[in-house]
Amino acid sequence: MESKEENKGYLLEYTMQAGILLGLFWVFKYLFVILGGKYPGMNVIGTTLSIGTPVLLYYLLVRYNAGWMNREMRFGQGVQFTILLFFFASVLEALVVYIHIRWIDPAYLAHLYDSMIELAEALGASTAIVTKLAEQPLPDPFTYIFSNVIMADVFIGLLLSLLIVPLALRFTPRLNNPQ
Repeated sequence: MESKEENKGYLLEYTMQAGILLGLFWVFKYLFVILGGKYPGMNVIGTTLSIGTPVLLYYLLVRYNAGWMNREMRFGQGVQFTILLFFFASVLEALVVYIHIRWIDPAYLAHLYDSMIELAEALGASTAIVTKLAEQPLPDPFTYIFSNVIMADVFIGLLLSLLIVPLALRFTPRLNNPQ
């Protein structure tokens, strides 16, 4: 039987490795956001690729359960794995987002907030709300990335874990049984 410290070491080691995989997928997906500024159809492709996140999460959870946890993962361990996984993946994504909003398209945040104001107006928000949104200062890149990339990814990971972990716990691999 492994000690809790060894198990935590496996958890950190595997979530870092798996976080690179998920982070690279998110970077690939984010490239469509960057290209969407010039070619609006690319935004549709990027949004469609979002389906890959829960699929990758399921795959990585099953691999973690079968390979590192000897099929004895509990629900809480799966949630913990997912939160750490999304955190490590978000660090890689945050780097690319920072490069994008700092050097590739410095006006990205301003355009994003202008779109938010237009959406509020289109949805019939009161003029007081629209005025408050318009008066709101733009966040600096670090604040935007921390709240809208890292924290948002971790929160989404938590929500997805509540749905995907039970599915991953039910997975039982087929045994190779040549007859």
